[in-house]
Amino acid sequence: MVLLMFITTVTSKGQATIPLFIRLKLGLKPGEKIMFEERGKDVILKKSPNFLDLMGSLKTKKKYNKKVAYKAIGKMLAEKQRRINEQAN
Repeated sequence: MVLLMFITTVTSKGQATIPLFIRLKLGLKPGEKIMFEERGKDVILKKSPNFLDLMGSLKTKKKYNKKVAYKAIGKMLAEKQRRINEQAN
């Protein structure tokens, strides 16, 4: 069910303005990352989670290694994309 619809123009650089209502609803601030998730013929816009916000929420004796963490996240996202591609074929 579509409640609201917004139309914007894509520039020659592939940029588009996210309408204010959507930015407010997602809590987006300048400089934050967003994700585009493909679902069949649709594309879903999501606020990208900031994994660094979780730092310190779990107690461990291991030191945080940003490089290792981002590598693990990349592997997880690549695996998710691989499964999506398999389902599409």
